[in-house]
Amino acid sequence: MNKILTLKQFQDLALEMISLEPHVEITSENFHMGDEDKGIEKIAEVYGFSRHSKPGYEIIFDWVAKGNLDGFLIDMFDFTIFPHKKGDFCPIFKGATVLDDYKEPFEGHEVAQKIMELVKPEQWTRWIVEYLPEPRMLVDMED
Repeated sequence: MNKILTLKQFQDLALEMISLEPHVEITSENFHMGDEDKGIEKIAEVYGFSRHSKPGYEIIFDWVAKGNLDGFLIDMFDFTIFPHKKGDFCPIFKGATVLDDYKEPFEGHEVAQKIMELVKPEQWTRWIVEYLPEPRMLVDMED
């Protein structure tokens, strides 16, 4: 049988889980220096996911880290991290049904919205920063 949580129980659980270090994985990186003359845009993106978990429960954030494209190569590694909706909603909560005050279950997108209202961005993004790529030196090996 699926576990049932009240909104208060869910909020307490979500805050506890977000404080735990998640499993973080990078799924893809996309870096292009661009070329204005040829109409090729500059791109600096890293995609991945973070899984915060306790036995029987998970909160999963799919995310994209976008680099600052306003300056030089080094600026491209100044990332801002955003939720990235791969499926119907983000983040995803697994492990229990969350009930509202009228004992009706919240829909998945409503649970995702509750998490985003409850959790400050720096609470879930702080773990990701150490996994993001650092600037690479571009060296021309030819003389």
